[in-house]
Amino acid sequence: MVAPSASDILAGVDPQAFVDGMKTTLWQILAVRDRELVRLAESKRRAEMADLLRGALRNEMEAAEIAARWMPTTAETEVKVAFARQAGDEARHYQLVADRLRELGGEVPWPAFYDEERSRLYRYLEGLETTVERVAAAQFTREAIGYKANELFIAYCEACGDETTARLYREQIQPDEKHHHEWGERLLVSLAADEESQAAVRKAVLRTLELAEELRSLAAGRLLVETLPGC
Repeated sequence: MVAPSASDILAGVDPQAFVDGMKTTLWQILAVRDRELVRLAESKRRAEMADLLRGALRNEMEAAEIAARWMPTTAETEVKVAFARQAGDEARHYQLVADRLRELGGEVPWPAFYDEERSRLYRYLEGLETTVERVAAAQFTREAIGYKANELFIAYCEACGDETTARLYREQIQPDEKHHHEWGERLLVSLAADEESQAAVRKAVLRTLELAEELRSLAAGRLLVETLPGC
């Protein structure tokens, strides 16, 4: 997936129209990943499910930690609550995936595993200071990326005959990812109220897309599979 230039992202003046335009453009960009469905046959069995789930654990842990890290420095009550809800949801996802990994005979990494090599996406999110940037990058964009990636991962699991993992993602994880993205969308309508904040949103969306794609490409190259869980 090639990240768009800034000119490809719709601008807006009215906050609702601006966010609607951003949402339409974001999902159009993410729809490019649907072409990966045709590669399911050649991707099947290339990677062990345990390896894919260990990667998913890293994504869930990073998402939970970022949301928890932001909560104390967020002034807006509704956003603070949104980050708290997300941190709890991502922690629950982590536990669900860890339990499934154990069922498959895999070993859940030690805590130090997550501290050894933080992703560039995590480092970028960690450095965001304004609420509007944080919501745009993490909830609005990253959660949409995760939702789309999980759709493809579910199809991959089904193609491999692993209905248990597919059902876990479809019924337990995807509803939360969708909720996080939609909550972020609603929050942006109130946060992106002027040209300066809207410019910050565009920049955060673009950078998150770029770094998430870089992270996906690195993992796909290592595991030889395109349909990876999470972003």
